[in-house]
Amino acid sequence: MRVIGMDIHRTFAEVVFWEAGQLRPAGRIDMTRSGLEGFGRCLSKQDEVVVEATGNAMAVVRLLGPYVARVIRAKVGLLELAK
Repeated sequence: MRVIGMDIHRTFAEVVFWEAGQLRPAGRIDMTRSGLEGFGRCLSKQDEVVVEATGNAMAVVRLLGPYVARVIRAKVGLLELAK
């Protein structure tokens, strides 16, 4: 299982993958329907996606949901980086 983190902005999202104890930056994806669906097709049903709870987070949840095990909306102020 991989955990994919998305820092959502208005026109793009910055993506990172957490897999086998390693954090790997994956660059940016466009925050368009086609950009998100294209990204979703690269994911697997075992993946979990975490997105920050911003205004357009629900669109990401709806578009990526069919491609992954689950999509989690997280309030950034409540997250703590594990070291």
